[in-house]
Amino acid sequence: LIKKFNKEEKKKAEELLEKFGVSKYKKTSIGELSGGQIQRVLLSRALISNPAVLLLDEPNTFVDSNFEQEIYDQLVELNKTIAIIIVSHDLGMISTYVKTIACVNRTLHYHPSNEINNEVLKSYNCPIDLITHGRVPHRVLKSH
Repeated sequence: LIKKFNKEEKKKAEELLEKFGVSKYKKTSIGELSGGQIQRVLLSRALISNPAVLLLDEPNTFVDSNFEQEIYDQLVELNKTIAIIIVSHDLGMISTYVKTIACVNRTLHYHPSNEINNEVLKSYNCPIDLITHGRVPHRVLKSH
């Protein structure tokens, strides 16, 4: 997984693979990895170049619930030094980790906080039931 990099990049790649818990797979063909392992490797790969912005599309896809919590915790830490944009349909989980929310449903609706309220939910222009556990309150909305 890391043989195409120069010496400095290889060292950083090894550190990132270790950080995301997949260093033992560094000589494994990507076709032999699980979906969650692939997500971890791809995130490591994206971070090698020290990006100013990290764009992630459904970063919790194919990951188990333990790593989902871990990946979001690590993204919060990374967000101290780089901008992170996450595309997700998982409002309940993602809202506990993001600073602001932008909803796209034919048009862009920007919300300058991470609070999920009726205004945010109306942006979707369809009935939404939001049931979650943890730091987000439990809400069930009527159809509209």
